[in-house]
Amino acid sequence: MKKILIAVVAALSISSCSRASQNAEPAATAGQAQEYVEEEMIAVSGTNSVPAPPADTRKLIAKGNVEIKVKPENVDSIYDNINALIKKHNGYKSSEKQNEFRYSVSASIPSASFEDFTDALNKVGGKMSDKSINVQDVTDAYTDLISEIKSKEAALEQYRVLLKRANKISEIIEIQTKIDYIQNDIDVMNGRRINIDRKVAYSVVDIDLIIVKKEMAKDDDDDTPSFGSELVDSLSDGWAIIKFLVVFLLRLWPFFIIGGIVYFFYKKRKGESKTSSKN
Repeated sequence: MKKILIAVVAALSISSCSRASQNAEPAATAGQAQEYVEEEMIAVSGTNSVPAPPADTRKLIAKGNVEIKVKPENVDSIYDNINALIKKHNGYKSSEKQNEFRYSVSASIPSASFEDFTDALNKVGGKMSDKSINVQDVTDAYTDLISEIKSKEAALEQYRVLLKRANKISEIIEIQTKIDYIQNDIDVMNGRRINIDRKVAYSVVDIDLIIVKKEMAKDDDDDTPSFGSELVDSLSDGWAIIKFLVVFLLRLWPFFIIGGIVYFFYKKRKGESKTSSKN
């Protein structure tokens, strides 16, 4: 009987030790997990800075403006040539508008084809009267934006960890509010990032077709005046000089009248003097 009691006590002791060991193991695992999360949070918060990209991967936004003078009868054909050129360079029209004197098209062209596209506009027809290109380097701003996004994402992760540990309703509400606020900031900044990426990937070229009269278009096609045009211009200038002199002399009519009267009396007086001397 005594041996049986000793065996039971021993069994109970072993069972109790086993349960204590099982209970202690989860506690140790939870402690390790907490330490791991804290270490990860510190590691992430310490890697927010983003190194500057190499020169060949800089973020450049290119924009072009081209003005082409066209004759009214050539507007449709030149417009078709521009459309074909846009498709050839895998671009698309973002907007277009038209009035009596101008036809405007905004084309979005892949940045890799931007220079070739603007050069090819010289061959669509008409006469290119103006061309300007502006390139903006947004690399630094883009790098700062990415760094800020990473910082916000690290803070968001920290608050999510705190949310899992929170026990009180007030703490849960406060932490969730901060999470929503940070998430909104991240969404806004990601929207800015996507917008920059789109502008870097596609360059905008504004094309204005200026519709000119036939006389103006002829002058634009040949800047050297012909002999006939020079002769006409000379006759016109001479006639203008004659008209100016006539108008100028007409404005002096009071002086002519006064001069005539003075001359009349002078001749009359001189005649009387001759008559009296003869007598």
